[in-house]
Amino acid sequence: MVEKIKSQEFPKPMPEITPEMLQTALKALEAKGMVYYTEKGAYIPTESGWKLLMEIKPVKEEIIAYGHPNITAKHEKTFEITKEENLGKEGDCIIGVRANKACKDLSEEFKNGLKEGKKVEIRIEVEGISDKIIAFGSPALKLSDEKSIVIRKSDFIDRRTLAILADKAACDIKREIIEKMKNPQTKMRIIFEIKV
Repeated sequence: MVEKIKSQEFPKPMPEITPEMLQTALKALEAKGMVYYTEKGAYIPTESGWKLLMEIKPVKEEIIAYGHPNITAKHEKTFEITKEENLGKEGDCIIGVRANKACKDLSEEFKNGLKEGKKVEIRIEVEGISDKIIAFGSPALKLSDEKSIVIRKSDFIDRRTLAILADKAACDIKREIIEKMKNPQTKMRIIFEIKV
């Protein structure tokens, strides 16, 4: 029973897409009038196909946070954004304070996407410098914390966890960003986008 639950908590790898699979999918779309095959040997969306594509919008959240003199971002397993204004020297995973959102503030659509175990692309932007992190959601996410958001390299989940199995922690984020975040006036944009 424990093994069954654990296996459902992790994102499953996508199967390798073969040319045959792609051809079958395109033929199915053609049969439904969503694409057509041109004389030049390419599939093009029909008007109804384009309308459907335009309706599919990425599920995103944007968070604004600010710098603090005690930001060091040395933690090797997590990074955190918090609504708290003050930061002690022990908070080495925190990359931004005075955030405008915590886990509890995220939209239901976004939370549901995370709970499907989908991939999440996280883009951090500070004064023209950006960094990208890839992580994953999980059905076990609680997303209930009222003050913080934590991204983890591990699969540990608590009420503050937004995503797990991340490819970066605080210590991996570009040092130019971290240096700028030592200034309390510096504004950070963090864009979370769930990838379909």
